[in-house]
Amino acid sequence: MEVSSKVKASQVTIKLLSQALQAPAIELIHRGWKEYNLPRVWFLFITKPVTLLITGIIAGVAYFSCDSLIPTLLTPFGVMVYMGIRIYVFYMRFVQLEAPEFENLGQYFDNTSGSAFWVAVDESGRLLGTAVLDKVSNSTAKMKWVFVCSSARGKAIGQTLLQHVVKYCKKQNYSELILTTTEIHTAAIQMYKKHGFTIYNTYLENDNRSPPVPSLRMYQLRKLLP
Repeated sequence: MEVSSKVKASQVTIKLLSQALQAPAIELIHRGWKEYNLPRVWFLFITKPVTLLITGIIAGVAYFSCDSLIPTLLTPFGVMVYMGIRIYVFYMRFVQLEAPEFENLGQYFDNTSGSAFWVAVDESGRLLGTAVLDKVSNSTAKMKWVFVCSSARGKAIGQTLLQHVVKYCKKQNYSELILTTTEIHTAAIQMYKKHGFTIYNTYLENDNRSPPVPSLRMYQLRKLLP
């Protein structure tokens, strides 16, 4: 579901998720993971110093063991394939963990509970982006699943969604808005900081890999609401 690259934030409408947009919204989130997140995670992993070091050691062992350049030259390719497989497994794990929530999106069809699922649509009704808010407590809400269609990125649509979420949180008298993102989302992190978010915790994602590979650094951010 692609949209014209000429779309502007001023042409976007933010509204609550409807039954008709439920399937397209889930598709956009999954497509965002596959088309944007996975390639960036893969590139990040293969260029991490620990990965380069391990690749060099394996290549050196292969060369001295086989006395041939062929295994040595194939080592980086093998590492890249291995990383790709591990990242795809990570993605499938994400799908499995999120599946129960995707099956229960009806809870977001109205926002009286303090939780809500918004979509950004253009003038023709085409889906451009998503943003979800979950109530954590009477004072805290958590934002997640902020995705923008690939052909609509760079048009301030993510910023428009964020501003809508913050406005809603203030109406609900939340005093804190939190979210979790990863080190690959540098532009998003800068956007959040620009809108008053601060990083209050970082940790390395760990999905019990065996053998281990580099982990993603996760960032937890929050914004205190007046």
